[in-house]
Amino acid sequence: MASIQGNQTQKKDEEAVIPMSPSSQSLNSSIISLTILAVVELETILDEFEIVDFIRNVCIPSNARFSCIVDVDEKGVPCWKKVNNVKVEDHITVPIFPKGLSIMDYDEKLREYVSKIAGEQLKTNQPLWEIHVVKYPNLNGEGSVVFKISHAIGDGYSIISTMYAAFRRVDDPSLPLALPNISVRVNGLEKRSCWNFFPKCMNSISDMARSLLKASVLEDSKSAVRSGKLGVEFEPIAISSISISMDSLKRVKSKVGGTVNDLITGVIYYTIHLYMLRKGDISRGKNMNLLVMFNMRMLKGYKNIEEMMKANICGNHVASLVVPVPCISGEQKVDPLYFVSKAKKIMERKKNSFYLYVTIPFIKVLTIIRGSKGLSKIVHTNFKNTTAMVTNLIGPKEKLSMAGHPVGSCYFIVAGIPQSLSFTTASWMGQLRLTATMEKNFIDSQLFYSCMQEAFENIFQAACGGDISC
Repeated sequence: MASIQGNQTQKKDEEAVIPMSPSSQSLNSSIISLTILAVVELETILDEFEIVDFIRNVCIPSNARFSCIVDVDEKGVPCWKKVNNVKVEDHITVPIFPKGLSIMDYDEKLREYVSKIAGEQLKTNQPLWEIHVVKYPNLNGEGSVVFKISHAIGDGYSIISTMYAAFRRVDDPSLPLALPNISVRVNGLEKRSCWNFFPKCMNSISDMARSLLKASVLEDSKSAVRSGKLGVEFEPIAISSISISMDSLKRVKSKVGGTVNDLITGVIYYTIHLYMLRKGDISRGKNMNLLVMFNMRMLKGYKNIEEMMKANICGNHVASLVVPVPCISGEQKVDPLYFVSKAKKIMERKKNSFYLYVTIPFIKVLTIIRGSKGLSKIVHTNFKNTTAMVTNLIGPKEKLSMAGHPVGSCYFIVAGIPQSLSFTTASWMGQLRLTATMEKNFIDSQLFYSCMQEAFENIFQAACGGDISC
């Protein structure tokens, strides 16, 4: 009997230990440790007692990693270890701000608070997530909830799939959230004629070579948006964001063609150009690149998030594309649509390649050769040697609620990136939120914010004419 009980106990312990993927290991190491901070701005105030029930009964059951800690197995390899009773209260913080401030001041306090906790390490003796309940107004609501989650738990898709399971529609909570179309056309496997095969192979070789160089020795130029400082990921950050209506984006897209992502890339190009002009730094002659993160699940042919959720592909499935930034002279009178056309051309060229399809096998080979720490070094260097990172999330079209509280707006950032500048975009309820995370004592966040606003306004007027508010 004792032997049977011993075997059952051993089996239970083995089941409680889950292997950690090389990608998750590489994003939670002593070399690089990334966290995702999602800010949900609510129209009504949510208290900590409501959030405890919400996390315990909704969020934790929807994602197994929310009830796991990082452990080391008998071979010394990091793994996930199941925690039977997660003490949700230990993960919740309620910050105290000064009383009597204006909404503008409280909105700034919220950004300052998010910047502060972005630089703090998650506790390693409990599951790698925190919840911060902010009971003060902001420009989009009466309160906020900040989710801080280790990137090792999963990528943006893993987080958004949890939100789809946990959040509800305001108009009818019994109905599921509408799941947006995520289909993508990558030309690498569409046209199979011999005339197209050779340039695709050449593009693939070029993309792979550029990626390897950026992950090793080839470093972007220092500029007004890239300090090149060692340990920049530990410097204080500032956050600026603008909201753009999807209708305005679609109007511009109908005039200039391409995709919404092409348009946003053009806005980012133009923002960088305007900021460097304002700072007296000419980009011409410099080597500048964006590191664009790409969801590899979409290459499997899924048409919407619902199909990916049914496939239950958790973890980190992201590849990075090194995308050059157009560097031009300092003339003030530059056509804003130039940056959109350059983005379209560059992204079409990137799609006309097999690079994305060979990335995952290549990462597996690198992991076998160099291990997870070697992969961490490659990831860190790839970020460090480029000017800025760009990543995005696709949210629901309808107005949604969290624990019965209507959501006014949402945005997210990725902390711990060894860059002076990074961009995140999130589309929610007919709005796209473009957020820039900056090295606080190097980039002027107020000036950069005005450049982001000006960039889209100028692009809209050049494409559609008239005032963007019309």
